[in-house]
This record gives sequence, C-alpha cells and structure tokens, in this order.
Amino acid sequence: MAFIHNIQHRLWNNVQYKFSTVFCSLYVVLFLGNSSGNKILWYIFVSILLSIGVAGMGYALNDYHDYEDDIKNGKQNLFINFSRPASVLLVILFLTLSVFPWFILPFDRYSLYLILLEFFLFIVYALPPFRLKEKGFLGVLTDALYAQVVPCVLAAYTYSKIENKVSFPVFFVLIYLGWLILTGIRNILNHQLEDYDNDRNTNTHTFVTKYGLSFTRQWVMRLLVPAELLLFLPLLYFLPQTSHLFLYAYLVYVGAYYIKEKVRKKDLLEDQHEQYDFFNKQILNEFYEIHFPLMLLFYFSFFQPFFIWIFSLNLLLFFPIYYRYTVGFLKKYLPF
Repeated sequence: MAFIHNIQHRLWNNVQYKFSTVFCSLYVVLFLGNSSGNKILWYIFVSILLSIGVAGMGYALNDYHDYEDDIKNGKQNLFINFSRPASVLLVILFLTLSVFPWFILPFDRYSLYLILLEFFLFIVYALPPFRLKEKGFLGVLTDALYAQVVPCVLAAYTYSKIENKVSFPVFFVLIYLGWLILTGIRNILNHQLEDYDNDRNTNTHTFVTKYGLSFTRQWVMRLLVPAELLLFLPLLYFLPQTSHLFLYAYLVYVGAYYIKEKVRKKDLLEDQHEQYDFFNKQILNEFYEIHFPLMLLFYFSFFQPFFIWIFSLNLLLFFPIYYRYTVGFLKKYLPF
C-alpha cells in the first residue's frame, strides 16, 4: 500500500542509521551490568517501539511544516498519501509509542526531563515562531541535540537503572557527550549539503544556504572531522572492560580502508570530493552504523552468551542497512 511504502521510505529507512548509535549505548550498559534473561530482550523490543514513536514525532512535526516545500521539491514526506484523518491517527500512533513504553521501562524525574527536552527541541526546531532550523548554527546544534545527544543519554540512563545504576567516570561521560555533539553537528550539515538545491528552491535558510557549500565542506573537514576523531579514539580507548581492543580494531579498519581506496583510486587524497566522502562516509559513519554495533555484540557474546540473542535481534532490526551496505560494497570493489 502507498502509505506504508511512504512511511518505510521516509521514516524507517532514515532512522535505522540514527538508532545504531542509540543502541550501541545501551548495549555497553547492558554488558557492564552483566545482563541475562528474556526480560532484557523484552526491554529492547519495547525500546525499539519507543524509538520509532519518538523519531516519528520528530519527523511528523518537521514534515507538517515542510509539506508544501517537500511537494514542490518532490521529496518524501510522512503525510503524502494520507488523508487528514489518517494523518491525525498516524500522529496519535507515534504519541502512543512515545508514552506507553514508560509503563514498562524504569522511569524517574530525570527520564521525564530528557523526554520533555526532546519534544521541546522538536518543536522549536521545526515550527514557527521559533523555527530554529532556519537560524544558522543554532539550528544545527538543536538538531544534533535531539537526533544524537538526548536519545543516547536517555538510552544509557534508562538501562543503567535496569542494571542497578551502572555508572561511568566523569571524564568518560564528557568525552562521550562531546563526541555525540560533534557527530550530530557533522551529520546534520551533511544532510543540509545534500538538501542544498531543494532548500534554495524553497527559500529555506539553513546553515549551508547561508554560508555556502565550499565553506561548509571546509569547516567539516578542517574542524569537525579531526575533533570528532580526537574524541572517538579516547572513547574507544577508555571503553570499560574492553582492554582497548576496539581502538586497535578501529585503527586497523581505517588503515585497511585507506589502502583499499588508494589501490582503487590513487589520487584519493587529492580529490576533495573523494576525500570528503572517504572520511565522512567510510571512516566515520560507516563504522558507527555498520561495524561497531556488530563488533560490540560479537565481543560481548564471548563473555556473556546471552548477547548472542541480542546480536541476532540487532541483525534482524538493522538488516536493511547491512543488506544495502553489502550490495554496495560488492558492486564497488568486486571486478565482476
């Protein structure tokens, strides 16, 4: 059916990539808490529904305001192919999925503060009179907070309550928060770069339409990518109970990818567009979204066999991502 296809392409295909970081956060907390039992799988399933509900509300608010612009640009919009009553029911569904899981998951006033902050950021980002989406860097920061920082912090906090308040050193939390903010900023800027022509066509004043494509790409490559790496490397190094293994694995991954790309395209680091895609897509996002969750769960399974079930659930949940990556990888690197 057309409306199901629309939801799949506008919501599910997009949020899977954002969910990867959120679920990595809770996997680490579960590992440190020595989880076991079917109840954890139930919690994760409920968390999936919660994530869909919250992400759906964010997309709904943004698409509600951008409906006419998206029609003009031929872009996906949640409300295309929906009548007004059906659109209302869709929003009610997202609200329900955002609320009912908290009757199952542990919840306190800090959880409430984080949820309210998330919805507040949705509103001020997408809707007038605030419409921070068109307020330059303030809009970029707001998107980073609601897309990366708040969901990951809420996930880690919730599962620390499930696991009897698993805690982390303050310096590790600060590195983690800084990395999340930089990752979120870089990702929304990349999204705005992709939407540059559409935003110009509808007179939408984003950071990129204000400062231009060249300036934004230089800012990402000269500031954000190095800063993000400088935080991600110690994050891997200090990841508890991993003996720095993931840092070594990541360095091998970067080296292998660099060699592979140099063999395929010798002027890799001389072509600015190739260099930009290499660092943003392969070195950072591809590792975060494809490899890191599987590596974590594979490693955790050696110490806690219950993680084999979580590993299987992760494969099922993110199967479309892994399928698209595998097909793209084979087409790009195999000679036939």
